[in-house]
Amino acid sequence: MRKIFSILFILLLLIPFLISNINLFAEELTEINYSSKPRKPAVSGIFYPGSPEELKEKIDNLLNKVEKEELKGELIGLIVPHAGYDYSGEIAAYAYKQLEGKNFNTVILIGESHYHRFPGASIGNYQSYQTPLGEVKVDNDLAINIIKYEEAIKFYPQVHQGEHSLEVQLPFLQTLLRDFKIVPIILGERSSKLSSKIAQAIIQGLKGRNEKILFIASTDLSHFYPYQTALQLDNLTIKAIEKLDSVSFFQGLSYGNYYLCGGAAVGTLLKIAENLEANKIKLLKYANSGDVTGDKSRVVGYAAFVISKNNPQLNLKEAYYYLELGDSEVQCLLCPRECILAEGERGICGVRQNIKGKLYTLVYGRPVAVHVDPIEKKPISHLLPGSKSFSIATAGCNLGCRFCQNWQISQVLPEDIRSYDLPPEKVVQLALENKCQSIAYTYSEPTIFYEYMIETAKLAHQKGLKNIYVTSGYINPEPLRELCKYIDAANLDIKGFTEDHYRKYCLGKLQPVLESAKIMKEEGVWIELTNLILPTINDDMEVIREMCEWIIKNLGPNVPLYFSRFFPAYKMTHLPPTPVETLEKAREIALDVGLHYVYIGNVPGHPAEHTYCPKCGRIVIQRVGFFVTSNNLNEDRCPFCGEKIPGIWK
Repeated sequence: MRKIFSILFILLLLIPFLISNINLFAEELTEINYSSKPRKPAVSGIFYPGSPEELKEKIDNLLNKVEKEELKGELIGLIVPHAGYDYSGEIAAYAYKQLEGKNFNTVILIGESHYHRFPGASIGNYQSYQTPLGEVKVDNDLAINIIKYEEAIKFYPQVHQGEHSLEVQLPFLQTLLRDFKIVPIILGERSSKLSSKIAQAIIQGLKGRNEKILFIASTDLSHFYPYQTALQLDNLTIKAIEKLDSVSFFQGLSYGNYYLCGGAAVGTLLKIAENLEANKIKLLKYANSGDVTGDKSRVVGYAAFVISKNNPQLNLKEAYYYLELGDSEVQCLLCPRECILAEGERGICGVRQNIKGKLYTLVYGRPVAVHVDPIEKKPISHLLPGSKSFSIATAGCNLGCRFCQNWQISQVLPEDIRSYDLPPEKVVQLALENKCQSIAYTYSEPTIFYEYMIETAKLAHQKGLKNIYVTSGYINPEPLRELCKYIDAANLDIKGFTEDHYRKYCLGKLQPVLESAKIMKEEGVWIELTNLILPTINDDMEVIREMCEWIIKNLGPNVPLYFSRFFPAYKMTHLPPTPVETLEKAREIALDVGLHYVYIGNVPGHPAEHTYCPKCGRIVIQRVGFFVTSNNLNEDRCPFCGEKIPGIWK
């Protein structure tokens, strides 16, 4: 079997050389729209095992053989071989090992066609790609965006049908990543000019998207030279790649100095890296087929590289709430965890570090998410409805919720994600320029960027802007009371109403959250509450009734409460979305207990998005999703019966 595999493998590798100067299919390649059908595996059972069980076992064994390099900085891309797993799988595993513990929304796969020569490049025209491990969705929106910016990129179906260079990468990605999509790009020619255009189109297509993107160039090195000759040739190619210089790389490629079958893919990735200011590349492993089979007469070379970006964005600012304990230890007093940290250690949040016996925040002025949102998205329904809120978040969180909807930014270290240089004064300036009436500290957990938040909030008040704290409430009383001087409104997320729920699913405690709610009420902050209901986890109606009774007793009947629909995310993708009926039952209980304003969230178009007068039952503010369709308030009163509707309306 191994002999048959070897013959097939060599024949597949020879095809590009047999047709390298023949434009065999040019007249057949036509532009088409996306197919509704998946792209079926072409080399399953040849380049990698064909059964899911054998394939998973194969990949697990390959990954377990290699050690992960501890790299600092933001991971931008990988250069990975694409031969059969028996030959280059272990080398590929060195690259893919870097993905352990990381999350990416979209992987842009770049290869060079082995079987067709055609002008420009092609993006796969499929809804998904299949492997024995299941389907991987294509990021159609991003693909179409990229094509919009560059006419040299087309949909050519034949190019992708039998191409193995991208397909063999998918099982590794399926094993290591969750909830990701791909953009499969095949290049039909080697040209520095073309690669520059493609890189620019990709960068343009990504503008306005805050998702984490990984780039992968697929290539093997020299083909069918004697072992020692291959070592010399591959060494030249490796040194050229390590320069991270696309211009000199393409020059050497055009002169025939470098021997690799995916040269255009590597060159394109180098150009993307330059655009993203990536400044680090590391060879993780090199070997050739002679090292695997023992036959050194005619070998194929393989290499794995990682490209990253040094992190200049860790802005150090001394933290506001901590104790110096002596012997260079400090204790953070910001949140109930009260981490005790030795020199160099970070808190559980990942963004507060002991540096030479003092505690520093690493994310001051470095948000990873910056958006202009409808205020209803927070959600906040009783403060300036229909207005815009300038929304910011940094990396990190002091809880570890298994169901986190924003895990891509909350569960990462600041050096592992791209950030913006936005000091407080710049945030306020942009909020005003974008005609926002408030600034929201949101998405991750604002408590962990406390210093950044409170200094921004102070400046915002000076300019007449409101401040909104969207929080899990996991903060100590003293810093919270100080923050409340500058916060106008908060949405506090009560994630469940038992200590057991917080311990098992959030890695925290319930009681400090309830204490935070009471403090904000005492300090005059307008407070709204959210309860994300997870099917089978925190949907016990008796417990929900207990929570509503606690709210009535401690915060009063006028506090708005949102029962929000869960969608599978992070470590709880096995759960289904929350049934709407569950949310409706919870709302009925809350209203029955005596709460006046009970909403259903994440169900656009549901009648429980509206604000109803608790006295006459008429709609005073009507919404669809995050948008207000009518606001009938008469200043702060119901226009139909005169009942006062509490909130901040101007």
